[in-house]
Amino acid sequence: MMNKRWSYAMLGIFCLFAGENLYAQTIIEPQLKTVIQNAFQANKDLKVKSMDANKTLLEADEVRAKKLPHVAATGLYGYTHNNGSLDLPTLNLPALNLGLFEGATDFTMTSQIAYAGISVRQVIFSGLQIPNGQRALQEKSKAQGYLMDASRESIAKDILASFDQLMLLDEVEKLIVDSEKRLKKEQEKVNKAIANGLAIPYDRDKLKLALLELEEKKVELTGNRELLQKKIQQEAGLAVADIQAIVYQLSPIMLEEMPTDVQERSELKALDASAKAMEYLYKKEKGAGLPTVFAFGSANYLNIFDSNIKIKDKPVVGDINLSTNHLKGRPNLMVGLGVKWDIFTGGEHKSKIKQVQLDQAINETKRADAEEKLTLLLDKNKLSYNTSNQKLRVGEQQVKVAENNLKMASRQYEAELIDVTELLATENDWYKVNLAYYSSVLQQRLSAVELLHSSGKLLDTILE
Repeated sequence: MMNKRWSYAMLGIFCLFAGENLYAQTIIEPQLKTVIQNAFQANKDLKVKSMDANKTLLEADEVRAKKLPHVAATGLYGYTHNNGSLDLPTLNLPALNLGLFEGATDFTMTSQIAYAGISVRQVIFSGLQIPNGQRALQEKSKAQGYLMDASRESIAKDILASFDQLMLLDEVEKLIVDSEKRLKKEQEKVNKAIANGLAIPYDRDKLKLALLELEEKKVELTGNRELLQKKIQQEAGLAVADIQAIVYQLSPIMLEEMPTDVQERSELKALDASAKAMEYLYKKEKGAGLPTVFAFGSANYLNIFDSNIKIKDKPVVGDINLSTNHLKGRPNLMVGLGVKWDIFTGGEHKSKIKQVQLDQAINETKRADAEEKLTLLLDKNKLSYNTSNQKLRVGEQQVKVAENNLKMASRQYEAELIDVTELLATENDWYKVNLAYYSSVLQQRLSAVELLHSSGKLLDTILE
């Protein structure tokens, strides 16, 4: 007996937890999650923002590449023709009574030159500008990603609202069909009564007018449905047939936990990432005042060939023609360290640091202002959510009363205790009360979604 009771207890606990999980999973209808994902992929604004974020990451990779070795190869060939003069100290030869290199000597030189070489340069120390610049761009990309999430939440909210409105139109259509059935049934009775002389055409005309009003509502409903379908088609890229295939019960969204803060908002996360980016940018600009140390090396081949030098108007010998076959350097090697230090830049360095400090102050102010406004919005949406739940409970009671009144009015009309005008008035009240109730359900769902959105948990709820 105890084993049976224990088994029943365990089964009850399992059902309870299963029910809670099912409840948590149906906050957002599973079929809408796929539609929302399609909308993310189809949205052009998100595509542009994604490309911007990827572009920023590429810029970070470009900065990172600056600390890697840079290898360059150079090759050239040229022909030179030079006219000039050369003045060397005079060398006296007493035995010959002759002075060599006396006065300036004019010359003409022609030559061909071939050069090929490879050089390597690598930054060893940059004042930490490279790593800080890279991290600043990475944080900027994160901020762009958070702003994409904020856009996704707005898109998801619009999709949910559009489909809820479609489901509301389905409920309205059901109300119209129910009213139409009852009125046509009464119309048949009135027609028979008129044929038997027990009723007057006035009753028939009143019913006909009521049916025409329902027909008008159906036309309006069809137009609104087509408009919503086109809107969803544009946002999510779905075919009309796929949109029409999505049907779910328009029921209230009851949240298990009430959000307490706005720290999960993507906008605040984006501002926090921007603050980190500016911290790294500040460190980068501070490092710009330090020297840059780099290592370098090169290996090259040089060949000066077919050179001709003509020295003009020398005493005794006249013009002198000299030539060389080649002058080669193979290879010419060089390695070393270099330092570059901008000691004075006209105040440009200090100005950039001040600009970054101002940007930090602006971002901090925006963060505080955004948090204050989002917290106020969260409180407003909490109140709206609680109010919509209370209105929903009142609406449920109104629907019950309207149902009872309609049943009672139908029986009284059949017993000829009320006329057709009073019956139609009760029918109209029933329609308005039910329409108001489903509108309250729609408003309650919207307020629940807004509450999730204002706390930054809507996207997680959709994607979970």
